[in-house]
Amino acid sequence: MKFTSAGITIAAVEGVPSTFDKAGFSVMPFVDIGQVSNIPAFGPTVQVVESNTLATGITEKYVGFVNYGSVAIEADYDDEDLGQELVSDAVTTTDPSFGKDFSFDLTYPNGSKRYWVGRFFSATESPNSANSMVSASMSVEINSPILKVAANDLEVDFLDENGAIYATSELNENSELWSNI
Repeated sequence: MKFTSAGITIAAVEGVPSTFDKAGFSVMPFVDIGQVSNIPAFGPTVQVVESNTLATGITEKYVGFVNYGSVAIEADYDDEDLGQELVSDAVTTTDPSFGKDFSFDLTYPNGSKRYWVGRFFSATESPNSANSMVSASMSVEINSPILKVAANDLEVDFLDENGAIYATSELNENSELWSNI
């Protein structure tokens, strides 16, 4: 299904999941990075290793190291946004989160997700020119495969007496649903 970029969100949290799967990432307390205006292309690239043997005169190509890439997040600067503050702290040498691994959750408008682990390497501000928003740029180097979770990949935890499906995250002790289970 096609969809536009309107509604995309990206969030981060310091640390790595206990398991590298939907279950491991979905329980992490992600913080949305607010005011995001652009998330360019990102993903892995494989290095090309060439073999140039004199006997054949043919260049053979082999698969080398994988670089999971980077993503440069652009946003309107917001000094009250907790997500932007988290990024700024992650590149401040005196902050405990400096140089640490972060987990990321990019959510598309259709509900599908992309999860990965990486580190922040920049959090810059740009005052820009007249009639412009002050902007922020954040650079993330990706250090893991990108886990793709489809929108319809729902885990069924509970069915009520009418056959309605509920995930554990929809239930809490004060919920009417809780008393029906």
